[in-house]
Amino acid sequence: MSFWQENYSFIKEVYDTRYAKMVEWMDNVEMAIQKVCASKVYTSSEFKREKDNFHSLCKNLERAETKRWLAETLDTLMKERVGEEKKEELRKLEVIMERHKMLIPRIQETLVKTECYWKCYSYGDDLIPIFEFIDDLRHRSIKEVFSANQEHTEEHIEKQDKVLNSVENKRRMVIDFISKGDRLMTDPNCPKFLYGHVQKLKEAWEDTVEKAQARKKALTDNFQSWETFEIQQGECHKQLDLADTEYNLIKKIFDLKQGPADYQNRLQTAAVYRQTIEEIFSTISTCNDIIQLLLPDDKKAEMNGKVQEIQTRMAVLQNTDKKLEYINDFNKRLAVLNTNATEIESWLQDGRKRIDDIIKPADSSTLSPEDKVTKTMEIMEDLQKKSEFTRKQEIEKEDIFPKGDERVPSDAKKFIARLDKIRKTIDNMEEESKTECAQFSQDIKYWAEFTTGIKEFEPWIKRAEIRKNEGLIKPSSLMEACQILGDSKNFQEECEQKIKTLDDAAASAQKMTTHIEADTKVNSLRELWLVIHEASKEWVSRMTTLVECWNKLDGNVGELSSWVSTSDSTAPEGESEISIEKLEGQLNQLKIMFAEKQKLVEDLEAYGPENVSNKESASSGIGNSDSNNPNDKEGEEAKMVEESSAPQE
Repeated sequence: MSFWQENYSFIKEVYDTRYAKMVEWMDNVEMAIQKVCASKVYTSSEFKREKDNFHSLCKNLERAETKRWLAETLDTLMKERVGEEKKEELRKLEVIMERHKMLIPRIQETLVKTECYWKCYSYGDDLIPIFEFIDDLRHRSIKEVFSANQEHTEEHIEKQDKVLNSVENKRRMVIDFISKGDRLMTDPNCPKFLYGHVQKLKEAWEDTVEKAQARKKALTDNFQSWETFEIQQGECHKQLDLADTEYNLIKKIFDLKQGPADYQNRLQTAAVYRQTIEEIFSTISTCNDIIQLLLPDDKKAEMNGKVQEIQTRMAVLQNTDKKLEYINDFNKRLAVLNTNATEIESWLQDGRKRIDDIIKPADSSTLSPEDKVTKTMEIMEDLQKKSEFTRKQEIEKEDIFPKGDERVPSDAKKFIARLDKIRKTIDNMEEESKTECAQFSQDIKYWAEFTTGIKEFEPWIKRAEIRKNEGLIKPSSLMEACQILGDSKNFQEECEQKIKTLDDAAASAQKMTTHIEADTKVNSLRELWLVIHEASKEWVSRMTTLVECWNKLDGNVGELSSWVSTSDSTAPEGESEISIEKLEGQLNQLKIMFAEKQKLVEDLEAYGPENVSNKESASSGIGNSDSNNPNDKEGEEAKMVEESSAPQE
């Protein structure tokens, strides 16, 4: 029996042990690879332990001796082995050989990654003091500081300059570290945490630089604001003093040319002061806002008080605007007052001429008392209006001119004297007009009475003339004739009553100093009245005669008719001759009365509407009454007379 066969169990046990260690080693290597390549971010010391462990496992990476021994030993042990055992052992050896073969690239790749990871972890360790430095600079740039004056701000600026110097001194180093991180990130094996480190470094550095520069700018602005505030504060008070002086110089000027010109100059000056002061105040306010950012709380009220003092004094700008607005209104009102005064003065010249024309008229124009009264009253009415208008101007003068103890400028005195002269002139002219009017006071009264009478009489006489022209109509019955007679009597009475109105007006006219025109008017109306009155009397006379005749005729006709009727029915035959004689006498009398009535009716044609203007020519002879009488009543009467004469025949 050979050595291998005799010691098979022992050798097999040694083989299995070395085989198991080979497997265990590969398991440890894979576990180390997983730890090294894990997504977990280690500290540099932790990663160093994992890296060292991985490197220690990777010594004798090829394991050539072990692999050769395992292969030779298994080949020797399995020479005399057959069946499944041999196949199984060969398969197991082939598995670990293949596993080792596949593991080698992973190990080599992991070794490369491990080196990259270690550089990144070392880079992170190197960043710690840099971050501490950056955080210190940032803290010094953002910590709260206070400045109660310009000197304090200057001290803070010096300290901040040191911070900026440190920033500049470390800038190269930080930029190099950032560049180093960027180079590391170009490695495809670079871990993700490095991106965060580099980005954090960039942001921290940029933020620190920004904060440091912002603090330096804020301190510089604060320093300049202190200086600007002090300078502009004094300048603003100086400008406000000038504005106060200018405000006090704004006065009313009663010269119509100098006033508006001075107003325009003051307006431009006020605009310049406003712009200058508001710009300075805006600068002061901005400086105060900047100073307040670093000012201690116990100093803030004091600084705000200085600004508030200036703002309070700036009320002079508003007051100046209001005063200039008042002056502008004053100038306009003064111009209107001057225009009105000029207008009154011009009218007074015309009024003076009108009064003189009444008192001393030109030879070519002699005014009647009526015209004098009328014109005097017109002038007095106009003077009253102008006096009222002047009173309004005087009220306006009292409102815009100096009052009380105020000094009155010479130009204002001229204006006052001018208005006083106007008032005196108007009062004198009013008094003069009243005096002149008093001389015609009775004429005014009588003229009013005359005018009133004429206004009452004249419309009536026109209506009466129309009534006269309408004339009389021929009545168709006794009743109508009586009605026309009544109307004619009323018309006559009205004429006789109305003439009293004209007589009263004429009496008032006779009392006037001059009454030629009035007499002419009265005479013309009286002549017209006489014509109308005569016509009314003629109408009454003729209608009275007609009515009396007609009334008598109607009575006789009725009596005759009654007598004839009675005699026919009761008279004896022997007495009929006497009745016929009486009847003939009655008929003859009726014929005479009928002819007389017919003549009276025909005479009325001369007073009808068509013939009223030809009264004299129409009053000649009376024509054939039978042929010209269309009235039914007259025909009936004629028929009755003829019938009554029948027994006589």
